[in-house]
Amino acid sequence: MSQQHQSEKAILIESLSLVSPDTSADDLCEVLKPSSHQSCMLCGTQNLLGLHLQFFSTADQQVWARTKGSIHQQGYQGILHGGYLSALLDSGMCQALFQQNIEAVTADMNIRYLHEVPINSGILIKGKVTSSRYPLYKVEGELYVAGKLVVKSSARFMAKGFGKK
Repeated sequence: MSQQHQSEKAILIESLSLVSPDTSADDLCEVLKPSSHQSCMLCGTQNLLGLHLQFFSTADQQVWARTKGSIHQQGYQGILHGGYLSALLDSGMCQALFQQNIEAVTADMNIRYLHEVPINSGILIKGKVTSSRYPLYKVEGELYVAGKLVVKSSARFMAKGFGKK
């Protein structure tokens, strides 16, 4: 694992201490994304303007990453845009599928915004697969700020390429 990934892992453990205090650095494994996903605007390593999110999985099949919102993702003054938060949730849920070697696309998604998220907030992203029956997968996502659940989602993903001739 690169020095950058080790550093990200250490920062993630610090953020996780508020929501999952029993998680240690030894519990985290980097989630490898397929080559077809390297240009993703959120987690892709090949997207120059992307966020380059790094996700790590735990033994209980959950994935975690952290990011920080900025004025560039603002909706109302001082508050992060709901569409940006939705994209973070979608990315976390997709990574939960990658962690299980599944490539799938979002079929539908339900989001519950529990609290406004101020710009410049440190955000912890969580994703987990709740049901896996090819070609349909049910996944949940959550966003935390300072240990507080601020947004949650549930979604169904469809296997990538399913139904193509």
